[in-house]
Amino acid sequence: MNDDAMPAAARAITPKGSGREGELAQEIVRLYEAEPDLLALPRALFAGVGRLIDADVVTYSEFHHSSGEFRSVLSVEDDPSRRNQALAAFGRHMHSHPFWLGDPAFFGDRALRESDFFSEEEYVALPIAREVFLPSGSRHMMSIVMQHEDYVLTVGGHRVVGREPFSDAQRDRLEAYRPHVLRSYRQARQRTLAALTPTDRLRIAFPELTPRQLEVASWIANGKSNEDIATILGVGVDTVKAHVKAIHAKLGADGRLAIAVIAYTIPPFERMPPLWRIGEDVWAGHGPGRAAG
Repeated sequence: MNDDAMPAAARAITPKGSGREGELAQEIVRLYEAEPDLLALPRALFAGVGRLIDADVVTYSEFHHSSGEFRSVLSVEDDPSRRNQALAAFGRHMHSHPFWLGDPAFFGDRALRESDFFSEEEYVALPIAREVFLPSGSRHMMSIVMQHEDYVLTVGGHRVVGREPFSDAQRDRLEAYRPHVLRSYRQARQRTLAALTPTDRLRIAFPELTPRQLEVASWIANGKSNEDIATILGVGVDTVKAHVKAIHAKLGADGRLAIAVIAYTIPPFERMPPLWRIGEDVWAGHGPGRAAG
């Protein structure tokens, strides 16, 4: 691992320390050593957060503002139909308190617990508790919320009914872990983008391209002439020229060099869909709010 990937503050904390401080240092080092991309990051956080705050279930949710899409991944297997019911109920009740909204401005740098806002009697009477959390056995929860560019990331720990609330010490450890989660998230995005092939970049940034246009654009990016492409695809040169003209119009590119530049550089991020679509079939959705854990 390159030392530059780990902040000096993290390297200065020795994982050989004793007690809770040593446990936090170990989790920070583990997270940086894993060097996850966006697809591996949830699993790394499931393990680290689960150990750090002794959570029974860890949730990882991303909300993408431009598209309104989100994904929500849990550290345990669950029933998809039950998840959909819970999500619908969450959508009905999420505006009842800022804690449920996962607003970065409200959370700030804090790790927040449901017990910070509701007594035992108040919580069990809440519609969101009765319809979303308690039916799945989730009783206590604590979350951190981070924003990076067009994404909001929420990572939370849950404890089942019958267990004690998260302690102040556990809250403090999750708060101390938060900046490292955000840094790892930014690095994971960079790794994911850097691994994209020219064809991937064109496909993701310009979904309006047809499969054949994408194929032609990829060959252009590889320096092939219209005649070369016609031979490779087994079509006429005029057909290739028609595809090239359509590609220019859809990409806003003027000439073959412009197509190659677009294919070999990261396109404007605002044109990209959520990056979790790349390479993995994850549960996701579309709606006005973030996914419930």
